[in-house]
Amino acid sequence: MEASQLVLPAIIMVTALALVMSGIAIMFQIRRDRLPDATRYEHIRELRAQEEGLLAERRAELSLVEQKIQQRDRLIAEVASLEERLAAIKAELATLQDARHEIEEVKSQAAEAAGELAKVSQQLNEKKGELERITEECRPERLDSLRRELDQVKKEYDSISSQLPALRTERDVALKHIEEAKTIIALEALRNEELHKLEEEIEDLKRQKEPLEAQKKEAERIRTARDALAEEIAQLEARKARLEIDTGGGITEIDKDKLLDDLIKVPVSLGFPAIKQGAPRTEIEALHSVDEYLKAYNLKYSTRTVRAFHTALKINDHSQLTVLAGVSGTGKSLLPRRYAEAMGIHFLQIAVEPRWDSPQDLLGFYNYIEKNYRATDLARLLVHMDPYESVPVATPNMDRHDHISLVLLDEMNLARVEYYFSEFLSRLEARPRFDDAGDERKRADAMIPIDIRGLKEPISLFPAHNVLFVGTMNDDESTQSLSDKVLDRSNILQFAAPHEFHNLKSMNGGGRPIHAQSFKSWRTWVRPAAGFNGAARNAVDAAINKLAEIMEDCGRPFGHRLRDSIIAYVANYPKPQGDDYRLPLADQIEFRILPKLRGLEIDSHRAAFDQLDRLVRDELNDVLMAERVAELRERQARGTGLFVWRGLTREG
Repeated sequence: MEASQLVLPAIIMVTALALVMSGIAIMFQIRRDRLPDATRYEHIRELRAQEEGLLAERRAELSLVEQKIQQRDRLIAEVASLEERLAAIKAELATLQDARHEIEEVKSQAAEAAGELAKVSQQLNEKKGELERITEECRPERLDSLRRELDQVKKEYDSISSQLPALRTERDVALKHIEEAKTIIALEALRNEELHKLEEEIEDLKRQKEPLEAQKKEAERIRTARDALAEEIAQLEARKARLEIDTGGGITEIDKDKLLDDLIKVPVSLGFPAIKQGAPRTEIEALHSVDEYLKAYNLKYSTRTVRAFHTALKINDHSQLTVLAGVSGTGKSLLPRRYAEAMGIHFLQIAVEPRWDSPQDLLGFYNYIEKNYRATDLARLLVHMDPYESVPVATPNMDRHDHISLVLLDEMNLARVEYYFSEFLSRLEARPRFDDAGDERKRADAMIPIDIRGLKEPISLFPAHNVLFVGTMNDDESTQSLSDKVLDRSNILQFAAPHEFHNLKSMNGGGRPIHAQSFKSWRTWVRPAAGFNGAARNAVDAAINKLAEIMEDCGRPFGHRLRDSIIAYVANYPKPQGDDYRLPLADQIEFRILPKLRGLEIDSHRAAFDQLDRLVRDELNDVLMAERVAELRERQARGTGLFVWRGLTREG
């Protein structure tokens, strides 16, 4: 605006000067024509001086005009810059309008940008008007020069336009930084809000501190008194024991029998089946009996599920526990019960209680008042199933040593499994292989000590190989998750939620087999992993190596124990239709690998999940499991973002 205000007066001034000088020249010419030649030439020097002064004035006017032209050039450049800014703002406005998920603040920015666009458009129109007025005021002979200059400006404009993509990229980066800053500000506000809430909670806790401190002091006083009393009792018991030894007393044989009376009772679970098996049957025949028995109860377990459960029990040398997990009511407890009945296996169901916190809850405890050992059915079962008679029984049933018992820890995760079962599980793992169990020295690490006070020689139980252990666990908020120690030593059969519901039939025990399954016959079904060789073994080893790499990438590596268990499972899977390793190996991925991925962040381990998908889908040909894993990944990625294996339902 200031430049345009200077140009117009300058042009008017130049025009006026030109008219004045033209008038002076005309008057001078008239006067010169009237003078004689002598007078005319007499003033030639004076005229020359006047012409030189006039020339200097014209040069000054020309310099002023050049300054005006420079101002015009600056105006043209400013117009081009405004046009460029207008194009950038229009592009930015189009980007903002196309965004569908922008927040209200971005909409506000778009409105401001539109206002700025209108303002710039108005300024551009004003500049264009000024440019048109200047063009009209300029002389025609200078239009060509202005056009050439305008062409040069257009070239510069095109050059600047070619730089627009880079500028847009810089703008996008700046917008991204702005969004990040907004996120940080929101998080800071949320943190301040949480901090305020915490400060309020701290104030509430401070107000509650005084009565709690008093209660704490009282509890400490009671605890101190209790510890002192316990120490005094221990000292008295030690003194009593020393006195009994000094006086030649102690526990008599009658007292010892009384102490062990409850422990050596025959548990109810050994009452049926009691008839020894006749002719041995093959493994396939036994499994067929199980299938028919389940059908009689209208229990819809797939053949693959029954085979998997059977194989997991059969390799208890390598995997000491079989866990059936899933939502409540999916038939987890029925499968081991009906399987045991159909097989002719003794069945003991133990209901785990939430208060369990020590091995005494499993095996019993010493009653100081009655001075005897209060045994559980599990402890009694271990005594009578032990072929090596670690605890002597007056009239042992030798036939029973050739029987099999199945122990079911029902809802085992109602309490922390590590509290009551960890030591027991360690003893099971320390148990020697079946072929070496006859050596008492090799059984020593697997012996489970019984807390019976007063005996000169401690009593220990041996968990024999003919006792199989199964656990069930519900997946809900009232239960505890399994630790890595339990997962590494277990096959986890995850039962998916049912899609169809069937009415169960009751047989009232009429069709239950009455013959007990021979453990010796059972052992003939067990195939040593060392005998599993050839191309199938090489393929299994290669697949296990791939699994090891995948689990390493996921931060969940496994060692030799799990590898040996997988190989033992594949070697012992019933194969009536050939030696196809893919099906049992896929089972082991489902039972041993997927449960270990619980809580794994899905987005951060997509490459590992993709490798697992290719292994299961392409190499093992288990499309059903691959699709189930993919479905859970997609669903859980939209939720918590953490992977949890929920099992799958197999047909047939």
